[in-house]
This record gives sequence, structure tokens and C-alpha cells, in this order.
Amino acid sequence: MRNRFKTRHGLGKPEHKHAINQDRYLITYADLLTLLFALFIILYSISKPDAEKTKEVLRAMNNVFNPTQIIHGNNLSPNVASSTTPPLIMFQEKIVSIPELQTQMEESLNHLIKNNTLGFEKLPNGLKLLIPSKFLFASAKANLLPGCRDIIDTIAFALANIDMQIQVDGHTDAVPIKSFTYESNWQLSAARAVNVAQSLIDKGVPAHNIVIRAYGEQRPIADNMTEEGKEKNRRVEIIITQKDNNMATTVN
Repeated sequence: MRNRFKTRHGLGKPEHKHAINQDRYLITYADLLTLLFALFIILYSISKPDAEKTKEVLRAMNNVFNPTQIIHGNNLSPNVASSTTPPLIMFQEKIVSIPELQTQMEESLNHLIKNNTLGFEKLPNGLKLLIPSKFLFASAKANLLPGCRDIIDTIAFALANIDMQIQVDGHTDAVPIKSFTYESNWQLSAARAVNVAQSLIDKGVPAHNIVIRAYGEQRPIADNMTEEGKEKNRRVEIIITQKDNNMATTVN
């Protein structure tokens, strides 16, 4: 009777403690899985290639060994029709005349002009490049899209070695805008012009040659009553002219 009582009541607790001790390995096992998961994430992030850094390295190497060309990645936005972009060409000698500049730029920008990514117009006293905003910005935004890098690079390399006045003009359609960032179309056009100009400067265009202007919706080139007209009016224009020697200069 005593043995049966021990069997029923005395052996229960040791069996329960033994079961708890057996399950303790699960804590260590779970910690190990967590650490392995973190390790795999770190390894993946390290091994994932950075496409933009790779392109920059290739550009720098190619510019050293071949100064007239630069490797040009195929990073156009989905709206850009060209699937292959020719190498960029930086003019070896400074260009001093508008006709000479026109010839050189028509050649270097030919692929962008052909697929309507870039408008090209000869003016009485210079040249005008017209870039539709859809290739540069998201709607109501001023930050440059990653896909427009090829457009900016091509234009910058064409302008980097000239000593002329480069006006970067921002334009919008007539649809009123009032957001947390921009209270008017004029502010939006100004921000867009600034960002395009800064990107050109970052790519080697002399800052002292650049003038920034903002027009908002004040200078439309199409009817703002139609969607097609609004799209044409949303643009950035880059106007290249000879410098005005009569302009006042600041002496530091």
C-alpha cells in the first residue's frame, strides 16, 4: 500500500522537474536561430551590389584612361524610349561661338532629341534645350527622379567645357498647387530649376555660368485647358547664350 502511494504521489514531482529540464534546450535553440537569421541578413546586405557606386567607379576609371568618353549606364526612366545610350563626349577645346556649340550639341544630344526626351531649338542669340518635367520629376515634386540621371549627365558633359551663360528656367502648368512643401507653382518651378542647376554643377558645369529663373505658370507654350497642353507646359528649359559683358560683377 505504501509503495503504491509513493508511486502515485511521490514520483509525480521528480517526473515533472525532469520534463522541465528537457525543454530548456529550446531556449538555446531559439537564440541560435535568431542569431543565424541576423547573420544571413548581414551577409545578404553586404553581398548585394550597389549599382550606382559601380557606375561611378566605372565612370571615373574610363575618364582617366579615355578622357573623351565616359561609360554611361542605361538608367533611363520608363518614359524614355531609348534602350541604349551612346557614350558621353566632353568637348576637348572650349567652344566660343554659338554655331560651333550648336553643331557639337546636336551631335552629343542626338539620341535624346530623336526619342523626344529633349527639345532642341536654335535662338537668334543662342540655343534652347527643353526637358519635359515627366522625365525629371514626380507630380508636384521637385526632387530629381533616379531615372533622369542619363539626361542630366549628357547635358552636363556638353556644357562643362563652355564659357557661356546657362539659364535654367522652371515652368509649370496652370493647375493651382498648395502643399506642405510648395505653396504656389512659382515656388515649385523655382525648386525644380534649382535642383536641375545643382545637378549640372555637380557634374562639372561651372557654377559661375549658371542663372536660375522661375516662372511658374506665367509663360505657357500650350493651352492649359487640355491635358496635352498642361504636359507641354510642365518643363525645364536650359538656354545657352553668350555672356553679357555689361553685366555687373561682384568683387569679393
